[in-house]
Amino acid sequence: MVTITDVAREAGVSVSTVSHVVNGTRFVKAATRERVMAAIERLDYTPSTSAQSLKKNVTHTIGMIVTSSTNPYFAEIVARLEAELYAAGFNLILCNSGRDIDKQRSYIRTLKGRRIDGLLVLESVLSEAYLELLASCSFPVVMLDSDTPDLTSVSDDSELGGYLATSHLIAQGHRAIGCIAGPERHHQSMRRFRGFRRALAEAGLLLEPDWVHAGNMDIDSGEAAVRRLCGGTHRPTALFAFNDFSALGAISQATRQGLQVPGDLSVIGYDDIEIARLFTPALTTVRQQAGALCREASRLLTAAIADKATSVEHLKIAPELVVRDSVRTLSASQ
Repeated sequence: MVTITDVAREAGVSVSTVSHVVNGTRFVKAATRERVMAAIERLDYTPSTSAQSLKKNVTHTIGMIVTSSTNPYFAEIVARLEAELYAAGFNLILCNSGRDIDKQRSYIRTLKGRRIDGLLVLESVLSEAYLELLASCSFPVVMLDSDTPDLTSVSDDSELGGYLATSHLIAQGHRAIGCIAGPERHHQSMRRFRGFRRALAEAGLLLEPDWVHAGNMDIDSGEAAVRRLCGGTHRPTALFAFNDFSALGAISQATRQGLQVPGDLSVIGYDDIEIARLFTPALTTVRQQAGALCREASRLLTAAIADKATSVEHLKIAPELVVRDSVRTLSASQ
């Protein structure tokens, strides 16, 4: 294995000079720096990050625990955060928890052992046991997609998003409106449902309990919702799906049942994943501002690491309505 002594010998300088070049701890003349860097490249030398970390008490490593990085929206968030953190000089370690408390506990223990500088958590369902684990961390923690009073968070303003989606359906003349919600403890689903109810109430419309379908925020949930809600004559004219996956499942199932979207059934989603604009019909949806979410999360976490800050902040990012082709405008008589 190539050592720092080998590099010093190859470049014709002292070991301390190589150390200053690698760590940027002291000014080194340009010509000398070039010789050292050329020697590093020729010998394919890799500095010991563990030794550097012990000296500086930093690892320039961030951990991230996510429910599942296969979810297209979560995958976009992970990719954007990785880019933001890399630009700030940090590497990202990704862990998929599957909402399994044993995996969550194991990952936090492992990340502590890796001496990470901070942790990002992208999970919408948080158990009390998991929150206790997060609160016990000695490094800064930033939550995305959920919030708790004791931990800094950056999240989509999902109550506003639910209000925007439902208000759009109402503005297009719909009065019989159902929804495809998420699990009972899903933070963002609960907020979208509050926005849904608020828009109905402001329009003087009653919430029809039979038109609320609780699912798992996936394609199967959208398909199951249409089978249950749209099989008879007393059915909604529009559905607000609390994420795009369930919206696309709803459209697919409606088509199999002989319903035209949006002719017979209007559907609006949430997230604005890439396939939403490519689907037929192109999906009207509520776009989460992924770029802003990731910039703010990265900013808050790196600032907390640099300042050893203990203050807690909660930021909400406003979503926006994206109008495409899956919602029909009804006449006053319909």
